[in-house]
Amino acid sequence: MNEEIRSCPHCGAQLPEVASFCPHCAQDISQRKEVSPPRHMPRWALYSALMVLAALLLAGGLYLRSRPQVYDNGAAEVLYTDGGVTYQVLAGWINDRFDSAQEISQQVDVRDELYTFPQCLYINHPESGANAKDEFMEKVERVTAAFVETDSEELPWTCDEPVPRPDYAPEAALVSSIHYYSGSGQGTLQWTIEMKNGDFIHLYQAMEAHPLEVYRFTPEDTPLNTVEEVQALLDSLNEITGGRQNTVDIHLPPVTYDGGITIPRDIDLYGAEEGGRTVFTGPIRIPTPIKRHSWIYDIDLVGDGSSVGLSASSSAFLLGCRISGWRTGVLVQDAWVSAFECTFEDNGIGLHYNADTAIPMSSHYRGDIFRNNDTGILFERVPNRMALSFPEVVFSGNGTDIDNRCGQELDLSEAVFEPLNQTERIAG
Repeated sequence: MNEEIRSCPHCGAQLPEVASFCPHCAQDISQRKEVSPPRHMPRWALYSALMVLAALLLAGGLYLRSRPQVYDNGAAEVLYTDGGVTYQVLAGWINDRFDSAQEISQQVDVRDELYTFPQCLYINHPESGANAKDEFMEKVERVTAAFVETDSEELPWTCDEPVPRPDYAPEAALVSSIHYYSGSGQGTLQWTIEMKNGDFIHLYQAMEAHPLEVYRFTPEDTPLNTVEEVQALLDSLNEITGGRQNTVDIHLPPVTYDGGITIPRDIDLYGAEEGGRTVFTGPIRIPTPIKRHSWIYDIDLVGDGSSVGLSASSSAFLLGCRISGWRTGVLVQDAWVSAFECTFEDNGIGLHYNADTAIPMSSHYRGDIFRNNDTGILFERVPNRMALSFPEVVFSGNGTDIDNRCGQELDLSEAVFEPLNQTERIAG
């Protein structure tokens, strides 16, 4: 059997591979490794190394905790903590400080009109519910808002720079006006809050415009010659529209209706443009709170000295109307009514505000006439901290022009008082 051999390192003799002794020169040929005694690290060096490691870990932890953070959960609400204080930061509607508006669906007319609505930035203490906007905004460097996605380049979603509006939304830190068209489709609004400590907070709101058909009724296609026929149409609107929030335009003929009507949903009601005025001798009532507001154009409400001409528990705009001969011309109850180029005359009270829960739609009364009323305007309760202005509004021949019982802030710099000066004509 062949056996592997090797040479003796001392005499060169041929030896088996496994040999550890050379019989020719009597030398040991096994390989030995020098063994070194173990070396021990001094305790002071070990402690120093551990202290350095602990310092590195602490510095790393402090860096991770102190470096700028990005709060972005893809939603309209974030819990943000700074200095041991936690804040609820959210974007939502003007009348809801605690619930974010993650998804917003707007039903609008199929018209080439620009629509606008507000969205608010709110800051709360989540445990107590207290408003924390003032202390939080002291920590803020800047706030911006922009649409990061929009379906239509021709009719895009856009927004204004967020600004404080304490007169309009006193509980909100900031308000941004959102603009869109019926054909804008979907859009995503991003709020970016940059903190002074370098942190960033992102909020997102998904918005969508839903175009709706406009229903239009005229004397040429609908019976509208009597108050009963008008009321029958109003009562059938929910069935006609399927309960949807479609815009309904009703154009009335130049007739005098013997009686009044009740409006059960939001409508645009137009008086006649030719052949005379449209007149109601009975009251118009909007008794039910409605999500949207109504528009009433060029209609006369003529009373006999009793009752209320228009009573509104839902918001409305009056344009070019004449309200005369009522105990109270217009009574606003937990709603908002704005009047433009309207005449209030020969009433006990021309316009009576007794509301504290509605959302203001406008801070202006423009071009109106309050003439020969016992009291032109009575502000008993007003759901608004904005100063109300009266550009080109004429007060003439009233016992009291304005009875401001609730101390509502008023801007009368552009109002016209005839023939006496305003200090003699305003109570409250």
